[in-house]
Amino acid sequence: MAAEQVHLDAKAARLAGIGFMVAGVTLFSWHDGLNKWLVGSYFAYQLFFLRSVFTGIPIAMLIWRAGGPGVLRMRHPAVLAWRCVLLFLAFSCWIGALSLVPLADIVAISMAMPIVTTAFGALLLGERVDRARWCAILAGFAGVLLVVGPSDRFPLPATMLAASGVTFYALAFVVTRRLGTSEQAETMVALQAVVNAAASGVILLLLPGRWIDPLWHDWLLFAASGLCAGFAQFLMTSAFRVAPLSVVAPFEYMGILWAILLGIVVWNQPPGPWTLVGAAVIVVSGLYLVRRDALQARA
Repeated sequence: MAAEQVHLDAKAARLAGIGFMVAGVTLFSWHDGLNKWLVGSYFAYQLFFLRSVFTGIPIAMLIWRAGGPGVLRMRHPAVLAWRCVLLFLAFSCWIGALSLVPLADIVAISMAMPIVTTAFGALLLGERVDRARWCAILAGFAGVLLVVGPSDRFPLPATMLAASGVTFYALAFVVTRRLGTSEQAETMVALQAVVNAAASGVILLLLPGRWIDPLWHDWLLFAASGLCAGFAQFLMTSAFRVAPLSVVAPFEYMGILWAILLGIVVWNQPPGPWTLVGAAVIVVSGLYLVRRDALQARA
């Protein structure tokens, strides 16, 4: 009876993790769509600043749920600061790329993040990556090249920004992996929101004239963007806490489906054939890496 109860609890945890991940990816996809809409009318760092301010609302709820401000103790402040810088640079590149090319293309490239993270884990942390994994990594990069395609369809500035964004994000994940469980998730997301708001606010002060007073309905969009990002972080963090990585990670690839749908409905930009083929190669490569890790961990 006890064994059966453990099995049911594990199954419930997996289903809960999948539900959290699906909801988190959905909110992040809406967040990306809102940012692409707003960055056409507002300076990128004004968008970043307001989004970060509104993100503070769900993060405050997360901290309260975890027990209050006492959970925000930093054990490795220097490493956390380095992580914050990397994520700030990543999002800066991301916003710039969103203004230049269709949403589906950018999100397809972002799907290569687990692949880049695996490569950096081998190169920077000395993690063992066998030949099969390296083949999957190379296949994923080939998928990115298929998405980028000819330079006239995906201009060089967008390529550089998207590639830099993925690189910075992957490095931030490597730093997070290095931290392990020594820092609370609430500490990391709260500190990131503060750094994002402060850094983008300073940039706005150093570049006078770039602030545009938002229209009343755009205030709602800024608020929605921040709330989506904050709650998405909470949901995805919860997913990885209650269920194994191999169970929930594949559902991150739902983001490309949302990006395609939003691109068609909002911007009338259906993805090209190379985007679809490249995205498929990236997703298959990423799923292979997740599956192989799960099998080796089980063994």
